Order: sequence, then C-alpha cells, then structure tokens
Amino acid sequence: MTVAASSESRAARLGRDGVAQLMHLLEADFGRAAHVGEGVSVNQFLLEALDRGEHRSMTVYPVDEPVGVCYVGSGGLVVPAGLPNAAQPLAAAVRASGWRVLVGDLTLGEAIVDEAAAGLFRRRPYAREQRLMSVDAATVANVRCPGLRRAVMDDLEPLTDFACGLHVEDQMGPPLSRSGRAAVQQRVATSIRRDTSWVIEFDGQVAAKIDVSIESRRRGAQLAGVFVDRRWRSRGL
Repeated sequence: MTVAASSESRAARLGRDGVAQLMHLLEADFGRAAHVGEGVSVNQFLLEALDRGEHRSMTVYPVDEPVGVCYVGSGGLVVPAGLPNAAQPLAAAVRASGWRVLVGDLTLGEAIVDEAAAGLFRRRPYAREQRLMSVDAATVANVRCPGLRRAVMDDLEPLTDFACGLHVEDQMGPPLSRSGRAAVQQRVATSIRRDTSWVIEFDGQVAAKIDVSIESRRRGAQLAGVFVDRRWRSRGL
C-alpha cells in the first residue's frame, strides 16, 4: 500500500491565488485580533510585503487554510506569524534559508527556532523582547514637534553615533568595532538618501533620530530606530 502525504501536513510556497486569503488572516492575526487594526499593527511587515508582490518569499501551512506563514528574505531575515502548531512545518523552510535574524511573535518564533536549529553545533539563538506602540491618525494630526526635519548628509556622523548607541542599548550586542561602525554608517547614509530618516534638532544640535521603516497609504507607517541623545533625555521628546 502506498500512502501519499496529505497537503494538510506540508508547508508550501504561497501562490498568487492565496494572497487575498492570507491578507485577511494576517489582518485578523489568525483569529486572535479583537479588531482588524490590531492584526494590521502586529503583522504590518508581512502585509506590506504582500502589497509589494513578495508572495513568493512566503511559505504557508497548510496550503488550503493557513494557520501560519513564514517570510524568508534574501538577507537572512525571517518573519513568522500565526499559531504555534504551524512551527514544525514552517521550520524546514527556515532551516534551509541560512537565516540570520528572526523577528516576530515569541511563541511561534521560539518554537520555529527550536525546530529549525539542528546538528552537532546547534546555534544558541539570542532573543530579546521589543514592545510595539501604536497611535491613530487623529493622534498624529495633533502632534507638533519643533525642530523635526528630514535628515541630510551633514547629519551622517551624529546619526551613525546614535545608531551605534542604539545597537548597545537595544541589547543587540557589544559596542561595534571600527568595521562594524563603517557598515552602520553605510546603512545610515542609504536611509538619508532615501529620505527615510528624520531628526529633531535644537540649538543647532541633532538631539534625536527616527527612521521610517514602512510607509503605506493603505496601512499607515512604522517607525523604528528611535534614539534620543543622552543630553536631551527626560525632556518629553
């Protein structure tokens, strides 16, 4: 007797015809969101990737009615979402990707890492928790911040200092080496050229920085890389 594996037990690449269904599931956070906006905030990166047409970078489980999805980027970024019982099927895609950084819900993410890490020299992943804060359009409309402007190339040095400081304060690792700082500076320069970095300036000094990591007319924006110079902290910035 030959038994074929059921499609229910396998994870597979997301096809174009499954994009609309997955968007709906992400907006509802796979049934866990109390309202649609909550699911959009939690899964904004994945929804934005689908908006950009990157469905081929996503693996879903199971194919017909997904309970989990995993985005695998070319740079080793892995972003899972869904229910914990999707961890084992999605782990194979993660294991084959040569992943470097996994970002997402701890319950599913930790389970995927446990499943994906294998072999004699099993890597010991380092995990940290980040809190997300969200505001609505009405709140943003009332915010007035003197000194807020787009970053320019003249801001490159202080913004690089801020980014290196954020690396340590966010517990991403020890202080960066000279080569590490050079790589950070290159990323900061790219962000400035793309007009996605902003600064708050007082008395001719850059006091804080903010990066726009996602910007969508449909779903709002996501800010990251927020850092305030120690000399300007505790002033309500």
